[in-house]
Amino acid sequence: MGGRTRLERRPLLIRASISLRPGEDDDLIQAFERIPARKRAAFIKAAMRSGGLQGLANDGLPGDDDLEQSIADFLS
Repeated sequence: MGGRTRLERRPLLIRASISLRPGEDDDLIQAFERIPARKRAAFIKAAMRSGGLQGLANDGLPGDDDLEQSIADFLS
């Protein structure tokens, strides 16, 4: 019987949500408007692979404590 070949390993499922702001992210908004919703994952993977992620490290990213304080400061 035909069909898809069974994968040996289960895929890693990563869900993410991004907010794009008109005026600030117009280029990204236009890019996503051209991509059908069912093709967004492939589009994002292609963009990540061509964007130089090899040199990316999380050393420069804020920690959870910094983010929590930032949110607290914003809400007060």
